[in-house]
Amino acid sequence: MKKIPSKLNGYKGHAEIEQKMSQVVWNSHSKDSFDRNWNDFLLNFGLVDNKWLSVYLDHHFWAGMRSTQRSESMHSFFNKFITWNTSLIQFFKQYDNCLGSREQAERESDAADFHTVIPCATKSSIEAQFQDVYTHQKFREVQAQFRGKANCITKLTNSALGYSVYEVGEQIFSSIFNKFVVTYDSVAAEVKCQCLLFESRGILCRHALSVLSFERVSQVSPRYILERWSKKVKR
Repeated sequence: MKKIPSKLNGYKGHAEIEQKMSQVVWNSHSKDSFDRNWNDFLLNFGLVDNKWLSVYLDHHFWAGMRSTQRSESMHSFFNKFITWNTSLIQFFKQYDNCLGSREQAERESDAADFHTVIPCATKSSIEAQFQDVYTHQKFREVQAQFRGKANCITKLTNSALGYSVYEVGEQIFSSIFNKFVVTYDSVAAEVKCQCLLFESRGILCRHALSVLSFERVSQVSPRYILERWSKKVKR
């Protein structure tokens, strides 16, 4: 969204394009609805041939990263030690300082993960399950979803042979709700939400957690606890 001014500024009515694009991006909660809304958007504004506007990615796993996040993170880190007028000799010395600082920060983070505990935000045994396994940084992200569960209203719409379909209404403003379809398979212990947060970022969303709470599930399947964020992994 930040790139819209530079990418679309040459189009007539670019302010209206930005407003409509924002609605499509943030208010489409499934691939089908996104495709439908996106195609209408492209046709209405004559943007069908614009290659920059051609990809939907929520069904791919990105571990919560943006396409440019890795390079941006490294630039930010090295900018603390190196400036545009750093000489070549200074660069080599500062590069060693960079690596030493990063290694020390990682050791401190590992020590905090093992020797301190972030209190749970709720009484949920599932939250305690993540608290026991995940690093502090990742557990804080998971915890935000548990807090968001308070804004969700869960309604069972269909159920048969252990497979249930729910509609979860999430309150956005005082009288505005976004609705999400969540399915739960009690036999396979599998929950899937229309928002695809787990599929794209590896974190169970507040809508899925709301359904698990409704189903009185006390522990989630190991498939929802990713080893990449375990504090017990030696990095």
